[in-house]
Amino acid sequence: MTAEPAGAPQEGRAPQFPSDEWVGWLDATLSQCRVDDSLSLVLRYRVASDDGPHFCWDVRIQDGRVSASPAQSDEAAEADDQPHVTLTSDHDTAHAIALESSSAQRAFAEGRLRLSGDPLQLTEARPALEAIGKALAES
Repeated sequence: MTAEPAGAPQEGRAPQFPSDEWVGWLDATLSQCRVDDSLSLVLRYRVASDDGPHFCWDVRIQDGRVSASPAQSDEAAEADDQPHVTLTSDHDTAHAIALESSSAQRAFAEGRLRLSGDPLQLTEARPALEAIGKALAES
């Protein structure tokens, strides 16, 4: 019998959040989503930390598919790798939204989730975002 490496996902559970392993789990989960082929959107999520660097990942919606990958902070990203919309929150808020199905809309209204970029693109992407939410709820 072999031991699971630290941070490895257990059956039916996501790895530690946030981490590169968690983003890999997210990518595998989101790869099951099928969305409108005409939609092209990059969402960057930034988890702010009081005592260290931010952790960032992108959710990319393109060609009818959804994927996730680790990302550099907006300041360090290449010009052609800039997101359309960036969502920033503290760790507790990000964790609640990503893993506990807390409402991102409520966190935004309460000032715990900040948005930069073009919010109209989120409105246009609503069906895709709902498909992503459903995929995550089922995982």
